[in-house]
Amino acid sequence: MKYDTKIKKLPKSEVEMEVSLPADLLAKAREKAIQMFAISMEIPGFRKGHVPENIVIEKAGEGRILEEAADILLKEHFSQIMVELKLDIIGRPQISITKLALGNPMEFKAKFAVLPEFDLPDYKEIATSSKQQVARDGKELEATDKEVEDVLLQIRKNKAHLDYHKANPEDKEHNHPDLENPENLPVLDDEFAKTAGNFKDVAELTEKVKQNIIEEKKLREVEKKRATIMEELLKNTKVELPEILVESETNKALAQMKDDITRMGGKWDEYLVHTKKSEDDLKKDLEVSSEKKAKIQLIFNKIAETEKIKIDETILTNEIKNIIEHYPEASEENARIYVSTMLQNQEVLKLLENSK
Repeated sequence: MKYDTKIKKLPKSEVEMEVSLPADLLAKAREKAIQMFAISMEIPGFRKGHVPENIVIEKAGEGRILEEAADILLKEHFSQIMVELKLDIIGRPQISITKLALGNPMEFKAKFAVLPEFDLPDYKEIATSSKQQVARDGKELEATDKEVEDVLLQIRKNKAHLDYHKANPEDKEHNHPDLENPENLPVLDDEFAKTAGNFKDVAELTEKVKQNIIEEKKLREVEKKRATIMEELLKNTKVELPEILVESETNKALAQMKDDITRMGGKWDEYLVHTKKSEDDLKKDLEVSSEKKAKIQLIFNKIAETEKIKIDETILTNEIKNIIEHYPEASEENARIYVSTMLQNQEVLKLLENSK
């Protein structure tokens, strides 16, 4: 059906909408409301569900019946209005009934955020130029002798620390300056290599350390390229961010902080006392990074839509299953949203990294 609506666009991708629904719809919804009250009422002398209409109205009250009728109309028609107006609503709308009287149209106002409309920049060109900013000019990544020596020294320190606590289980302290002295550390020989990771000799251990350093540098290089691409995308994309998206990212970041502190054996209240900050202070600190995350997610979503990126359903199903197994309290719907977003973002980043 065609709805009688007035739309007003507000800042930060919000919309205020006035709607008028025909009087006959309210009358029909009122009949449904009366039937619902009749089913739930227990009146002496009447079978449940067979209470006469006049008694239902008397017991429930016309006001409550009309409020229920309004709720029925909103459930039946609000989503249809969104489809008709082609509005992608985000979050829960703020709805207020402005006119509710039998024999008259039902009128209400709704305020809500919508997915913002924006133009993508030339993301492939941005990705190409961003990669050039962090290019190595064809040089191969390598592990320097100093880097290898430092890692081997740390391995010796870790082994010494572990051996000390095996021999002294009653000592709960972890600050042992004497174990920082190379003279007090295990000798770097073939026997040590075998105990450090089942390597046949020092040469094999050293080679493995070199490979790990190079792999770590490769990962850092990929992260740097991705960070540069994302920063350039943010700089070159103009979009009005709905506050609800920024708030959602802030709440996720705060929840992650709480989880990290708990996993490390800390207490959230003690952390707040130590930092001399309230949760509101922390949210304010997270605002800028949350805005960036919300904006880049909108950009990635639009790139995925433009490029018609599809997610592998087998991988998606397996990842959801793993999350549910490790976090039984997590809902499957939330797990699906999280995993599908993560997989989509990975595919978008691959696309951008391979742009030429």
